[in-house]
Amino acid sequence: MGLFSRGNKTKKESEKKTTTDITFGITSPTFPRTVGTQNGEREVSSWDQVADCLEDMFDDDNQFVTLTLGEIRHNIRYVQACPNEKGIIVQLGIEEKGRTKLVEKICSETECVDIFRKFYESSHVQGVEDYKPVEFFV
Repeated sequence: MGLFSRGNKTKKESEKKTTTDITFGITSPTFPRTVGTQNGEREVSSWDQVADCLEDMFDDDNQFVTLTLGEIRHNIRYVQACPNEKGIIVQLGIEEKGRTKLVEKICSETECVDIFRKFYESSHVQGVEDYKPVEFFV
């Protein structure tokens, strides 16, 4: 299920086929760092701005946060997150072979903040092998 999927699958949804073979084009951000939320996207110049967006997301189940870097060193263009009933879904946009694929995992609020902070500071995410390809309904 993707970042914006909510709740358990219905019987009809569980009968649908899913795929993880989905990729997106590569984007070329114009700013060193941007953060996107339900309220739009803006350039950020400090970690505190990102942390404030994450806190807002933790307080509102209908929020999401996407942190995008203009310059990457570890093939990860962005990290995005949203809450669900199991915790926080964190997804990575990994650039490979001219495309971007999505992988995800469920984590705690504390782990989510740690992932975003490390990514903000170094463009690195530890434990990428723990993320699974995102499933999409086809």
